[in-house]
Amino acid sequence: MRLSGIKLAGFKSFVDAMQLPLPVNLTAVVGPNGCGKSNIIDAVRWVLGETSMKNLRSADAEDVIFNGSKTRKPVGRAAVELLFDNSDGTIGGPYAAYSEIAVRRELTREGGSQYYLNGAKCLKRDVTDLFLGTGLGGKNQYAIIEQGMVSRMIEAKPEELRHWLEEAAGISKYKDRRRETESRIRQTRENLIRLNDLRSEIQQRLEVLTKQAANAEKYKAAKAEERQLRAEILALRMRQFDEQCAGHESAIAELEQALEQARSRVHHLAEARVSADVESRALAGHLNEEQSKVYEAEAQLARQEQSLQHARELQQLKARELDQIARQLAELDARQDREQQRLEEARRQLADLERQVADAENGEVDAQSAVIAAEEEAQEEQHRWDVFVQDAETPLSQTEAERVRVQQLERARFQNDERHRRLQGELAQINVEPIRVSLEEADRELATLNAELDGADERLREMDTQLQQLRDERTASEAALHETRQQLQAARGRVASLETLQQAALREDDAGLNQWLAQHGLSEYPRLAASLQVDNGWDNAVEQVLEGLLQAPVVQDFAGRVRGLQAPEGGIALVADTTARGASGLAAQVSGPQAVIDLLHGIHAVDTLDDAEALLPTLAAGESVITRDGVWCGAQFRRWPGRGSAEGGVIARSQLLKQLKVQVKAQQQQVLEREQVLGELRGRIHAAEQERRDTSSKFDQLRHRQAQKLAFRQAQAVRLEQAQQRFEALSQEIETLDRARAQQQDELETSRTRLSSLEQIAQELRDKRAAMQQNLQRKRDAVVRARNDAMQVQQSRNNLQVQLAGRRSALSALEQAIADIHAGRETLQARRIEEERHAAELDAPLQTQAGDVEQARAAVETARAALRTVREQVEAAELKLQEAAQVARAAEADKDAALERLQQAKLEFENLRAHRDSLEEQIGETGFEREALFAGLAEDATLANWEDRLGVVLRRIERLGAINLAAIEELEEAQGRETYLAEQHADLHGALETLEEAIRKIDTETKELFRQTFDKVDTVFRDRFPKLFGGGEAYLELTGEDLLDTGVRVMARPPGKRNSTIHLLSGGEKAMTAVALLLALFQLNPAPFCLMDEVDAPLDDANVGRFCEVVREMSQNVQFIIITHNKITMELARQLHGVTMQEPGVSRLVSVDIEQAVELATEQGTKE
Repeated sequence: MRLSGIKLAGFKSFVDAMQLPLPVNLTAVVGPNGCGKSNIIDAVRWVLGETSMKNLRSADAEDVIFNGSKTRKPVGRAAVELLFDNSDGTIGGPYAAYSEIAVRRELTREGGSQYYLNGAKCLKRDVTDLFLGTGLGGKNQYAIIEQGMVSRMIEAKPEELRHWLEEAAGISKYKDRRRETESRIRQTRENLIRLNDLRSEIQQRLEVLTKQAANAEKYKAAKAEERQLRAEILALRMRQFDEQCAGHESAIAELEQALEQARSRVHHLAEARVSADVESRALAGHLNEEQSKVYEAEAQLARQEQSLQHARELQQLKARELDQIARQLAELDARQDREQQRLEEARRQLADLERQVADAENGEVDAQSAVIAAEEEAQEEQHRWDVFVQDAETPLSQTEAERVRVQQLERARFQNDERHRRLQGELAQINVEPIRVSLEEADRELATLNAELDGADERLREMDTQLQQLRDERTASEAALHETRQQLQAARGRVASLETLQQAALREDDAGLNQWLAQHGLSEYPRLAASLQVDNGWDNAVEQVLEGLLQAPVVQDFAGRVRGLQAPEGGIALVADTTARGASGLAAQVSGPQAVIDLLHGIHAVDTLDDAEALLPTLAAGESVITRDGVWCGAQFRRWPGRGSAEGGVIARSQLLKQLKVQVKAQQQQVLEREQVLGELRGRIHAAEQERRDTSSKFDQLRHRQAQKLAFRQAQAVRLEQAQQRFEALSQEIETLDRARAQQQDELETSRTRLSSLEQIAQELRDKRAAMQQNLQRKRDAVVRARNDAMQVQQSRNNLQVQLAGRRSALSALEQAIADIHAGRETLQARRIEEERHAAELDAPLQTQAGDVEQARAAVETARAALRTVREQVEAAELKLQEAAQVARAAEADKDAALERLQQAKLEFENLRAHRDSLEEQIGETGFEREALFAGLAEDATLANWEDRLGVVLRRIERLGAINLAAIEELEEAQGRETYLAEQHADLHGALETLEEAIRKIDTETKELFRQTFDKVDTVFRDRFPKLFGGGEAYLELTGEDLLDTGVRVMARPPGKRNSTIHLLSGGEKAMTAVALLLALFQLNPAPFCLMDEVDAPLDDANVGRFCEVVREMSQNVQFIIITHNKITMELARQLHGVTMQEPGVSRLVSVDIEQAVELATEQGTKE
């Protein structure tokens, strides 16, 4: 394998597309310093994947793109291509069948970098992998030798020197495989660590769930015992409440009697209070009249005093203003003197600056004239130069282009013939049909897997959404059930409380009356309060009229029932059950028994008391009127209702009880429905969770199969694409070659004839251009100097003008300030005269206003004396009224206290009844029968003992801690997960063992190959060194015993020296030693080429001669491209490539085949 050519376009100074042909094994690249020779080395490094800008002698990636020159614009793309002859099959693998390999890299200013292998896009990794082990791979390649590399190599540490031997041995391929294997081992171990963590978590979870499952069983048993004890405790409490209710009934009767006595005393005291109140109000009216007189006199006095005070304050203010005006006038006089002095100084400075500006403007005119004269001379010279360049550019460009064209045509003719033969053979070997069949099969299987995966994934998402919705519904259902139960409990408690109050109001709790009703068969009939239907808002009025009848039973067969009845103790009323509704008045607001309608007849209904009083004069005898609030008025009476309870009267309470009972029934049904819904939701959630786990397991299996099949499909697709692209590229290239070969010969003959005539014209133009360039530069320098002088003069004039403008602005400001001061002083003088006049006018009225104030004060004292007399009379009347009110309030308080005690007693009684009923309901909710609980209780059972037993059970539950009631199901799920992870753990262990075995195999092969390489290189190094130095000895030695990482040390002793280390050698000796070692590496594993950059620079002629002999000897097997300035090395080359920079910033190639030149010279000498 060898490098057959380098193509460059837009790379650094090689802006034009050109090719460096390398047909022989000894090629020298020559040229002056700075012409771009080393850019060829940078181009080779760059196309082989170099990314270090330091090694490419650049600061940024875009620096490799031609950035323009004086005569050229920057280009947007750089491209370098290396052409390799692989006819010997050095590059194996998929490229072994290619007789020519082209490696190309392109870079644009947009930042896009692209690699190509034989015209097909590839990755940088593909290029580096291609040359691993050939001396061109990685950072330790030895095919490109520079001066810096020589010194680095010979002075490198043993560990660094080892890397060169590894590249020569081809170990870099093994190293790369080992790195990949180690990376996989590391990933596998990381997976194992994560898997072990998961298994550890699962194990811990299993331990916890096992304990939680056992605790859950204990918890269920303890909760059952707790429910039994709580039910029995409810039964014991119910027994206690029954006993307490009996004691409260007798206390309520005593409190009702005390309340009636208090009400009678309050009525008598209220009459005495009314008479005292009338007397107090009369005196209060007289007091108000006297108080008004006092207020009027005090107001007049305040107005007189305020007027006098205002006059005095105004006089003081005028005096202060006159003092302030005097001070301001003094300050303005002093300020005017200061500003006048500053104004005179500013005028003097302004005159000086105006003279300096005039002088500077005259100097600027002279400098601009000098610039114009210099520019005109430079423009004339530039015009002559432009005309010459325009005339000369075409012949020079044509000469160079024609020379390059002749060279390219000659090389292309030979290369195209050879390439046509190789491409035909390569085309016949390409077969894509098996790859296409395999790819189609993989696509079908992938389509099936993708469809299954999409379905499974969609199903999982649907399940997650459905499961979350079910859980949200469960949470909402539990909250709604809890809220409904609380509402039901509250409604039941209120019903019980209202029923207790209603029973007391309707005497349904009167045992004697109940017994009498039962004896006469009347107990099943409803009371009148429950049989009435009263329009909204009129219940108080109806209850006021029917106060004594509301507890009356409404009986059927009234005439038969009442015949012969004897009234019970305390009396009773009965009402016939005949439903009717009145036509007018209060009866129109009621629907109920006819007897009630008759009682309400003649009672008019109005909204307010004012309406009632207005209606009273129009009433007939026996008629009355009543308001919505229950105030009942007649011609000779008026009755106000008593203070009602929070729930209203008997009728309102009856209607409220009906509504609450309907509500309780509805809430009971709602609780049952929500409990049923909650049970169904829990069952659906359990089923959905199990289905989700099954679907997730299936999804994981499908995804694993998809990943395997996708990797296989991608590999086949890459193979098919590469084969197709190569087939198309070969076909197109063969077609292009056929057309090119037919035209090349004619074009070559024409180009040779034109080149001869153009070269003579070009030489004459080059001589003339050099002289004109020198003259043009002198004219340009004169223009620059004149412009600099003019710029300095202009800058000085600008600075003076800025100062002049500033002085003028300051002068205007000072003049304006003096004018403002003068105007302000005149204004202040006028103000002072005006203020003195006003002060004189204020002195006269002060005496008159002082006399008015004294008269007003005397009038105030007279009014106050009269007011005190009346106030004493009022206070005596109010004292009498307060005493009466105090006595009445005490009586009212006694009555309210008695009423409150009665209501409190009834409320406590109702609470006891409500608690008792609540306990009975709670017992029903526990699921136990009340009779069974009472029967099952021991005779010595007490509430304290049972609560102690409940406390023991609760503490036992509390000791169990937080209970996971779903632990049993979670335990089964965790056990299945642990089994799955154990299988994965076994698979990863097997993979890890396989990878570790591969590492051991690679290490064994690496050690063997390194030992063999070291021995061979050491042998060749020992042989090469004496040849280069004319004697002496050199060898390699290992620094350690482990061949995987031992370092390599170089020891060299030139003739006559016994140095102990290589660092004691001179620079030239180190260079020769490094060359000997590099050539030894080449002899062991020749790279496709050896590119040397001025390696012979530190050597003297004798050493250069020996160096050339060794290179000539090795050139039989190794291709050398040498960049040099040394004539001896140039003589060694069979082909010379000159790099020139005739156009500044642009490198060009000139090639000479030495053998052809010698033959041509020989032929010309023979002819002469």
